[in-house]
Amino acid sequence: MFQSFRLYSHLFLLKLASRFGIWLGKCIIRMKKPRVVDYKNLETIYLNRSDRIGDAIISKPFIKLLIEWLRANGCSAEIVILASQYNRSILSSLEDIENNVRIISEEKPDFYESKLSRMISKHLNFLYQTLVFRWSHGNTRNEHALFFDMGGGDFTTILRYKELVNPLVIGPNVFWGSHILDIALEHSYVHYSNVNLIESYIEIIEKAFGLRNGFRDFIYDHLAEFYHYDTHIPKSGICLFIGVKEFRNLPVATWRRIILETAEAFPDETIIVLDDHTNLLYDIFIQEKFPANVVIEKNTYSLQGFTERVAKCAFVAGIDGGGINMVKYHTNSCFINTFAQPNVWSCFIGRHVYQNISWADNWQSSVVEIPPHKQIIAHMYKESFWLPSFNIDGNREIFSDFDTSLLTAIIRESLKK
Repeated sequence: MFQSFRLYSHLFLLKLASRFGIWLGKCIIRMKKPRVVDYKNLETIYLNRSDRIGDAIISKPFIKLLIEWLRANGCSAEIVILASQYNRSILSSLEDIENNVRIISEEKPDFYESKLSRMISKHLNFLYQTLVFRWSHGNTRNEHALFFDMGGGDFTTILRYKELVNPLVIGPNVFWGSHILDIALEHSYVHYSNVNLIESYIEIIEKAFGLRNGFRDFIYDHLAEFYHYDTHIPKSGICLFIGVKEFRNLPVATWRRIILETAEAFPDETIIVLDDHTNLLYDIFIQEKFPANVVIEKNTYSLQGFTERVAKCAFVAGIDGGGINMVKYHTNSCFINTFAQPNVWSCFIGRHVYQNISWADNWQSSVVEIPPHKQIIAHMYKESFWLPSFNIDGNREIFSDFDTSLLTAIIRESLKK
């Protein structure tokens, strides 16, 4: 009981600190004078995606379309994509030297802290650093350089390029560090606005360049760029991708129950249980007895091989993270959100409409059918005052009541059963 009290007290303090940060960030944004960038006069544009693989996968189609739109609308600026050692391989195909697009590797920043004191200390340190920068630089900026922070909180890299280049900086509201952003949205997409990531990018570009609907229409008209569903690949079986960072994952006992209940609901389908490259849960489940239609498969694949393997499945479900993001656009899918606001990381569907489903224990689901192949992409999440939160040791138990019946309903819809 005492441990439970400590956990919820910790969650409450984090929520309180986060909401204060967002409130202060909004106040800072509201006090700023509106300004518009003439993108045709820019000489350099930095696109900062120097973080994780999953985020790069989600952002990559948008980056590609943004570059195409800029070139088609008279912007000749050099475009520098800032990647990390983790996601450079994902973004490398965007490099186009002839078109003046290049990639630079940046060190992956440390975003999350599991201890409240360390998290607050980190943000206060950033607040101090940015206030010092404001004091020394004022509002003077290099009007020919633009820095687009697509991560919404990469404080270290923002400050480095502020000192090196002093560009105009655009991006989402990053807590009380919002005063370092020259152009920002009032909301913060990562924690409380619950606005789709790509929609946030569209809003930021429209606001920065003073655009109406042309850019938004261009992105919507190229929706197919965001999906890779191939009807020529024979698809069969249901994949449960159980591999993800521990703090995001469901409890082992919950995964065990999901495997059993899914196998029971679809006795004629092969249930493929696939871990990530660490195979930690594989080592546990391979020793257990499951129904005959369950295959516990060891992950010996490269990133490309993993994608090709799961693309052959008729359906895949997994926890939000780099692994599921690599494969959810290749087949019917459902990702389970335990860490951040669900709609932020949901699939980008443009003008399409979600089908929202409510279930027991505050579990919710949003399902969309993507044309032209009627591909089903869904996400599940739990609504609670405490969630989403930060990386809290032990918060996985909050999701132990995961409702498999909601997942099986989505699978039936996608398999037309």
